[in-house]
Amino acid sequence: MTQKELRNLLTRELYAYLGGPKVVLSDQVMPEAEYPYLYYQSIQQHIPGPANLFNEGEPGADAFTQRRSEEAQASFSFTACSMDRDGICGDDEALELADRAQGFFLFSGRRSLAARGVVVIRVENTQSRSAFGVDETDRRYGFDVLLRYERIDTRADLAIRPVPVTYHKEE
Repeated sequence: MTQKELRNLLTRELYAYLGGPKVVLSDQVMPEAEYPYLYYQSIQQHIPGPANLFNEGEPGADAFTQRRSEEAQASFSFTACSMDRDGICGDDEALELADRAQGFFLFSGRRSLAARGVVVIRVENTQSRSAFGVDETDRRYGFDVLLRYERIDTRADLAIRPVPVTYHKEE
């Protein structure tokens, strides 16, 4: 699984579980989503883990494929955002959304992610990440998730033929 595939799987599964709202990339150049929304940030995309190297191909062939399989880890941060508006308490809405998103990784999403090759290792505590804007406070609550996935890299390579060795007997 590539880092892009991992990111897309997480955001798609989380969005489906929550039934909306939007799950958007942090720090992107575009208008923010309508409140409430959840943003994510990849903290560490590739934390190396144990790896295996395999050679695939027919014996005696001129070329073969080398395959490296690694149990890599990745860390993502998720933050729920809301703001007070039209009788809605932004703090309550952001906290509730963060709690539901965290619940996905703690329980409901573990099985669906594992079926797709992603293991949830650790889910950190939810904490306030609110930020004061020009005249209001953007209410935010977030948490981090540590995941394990299989990273596979392949490359074609030429076979190295043994060099014939002749032995001379000394007299």
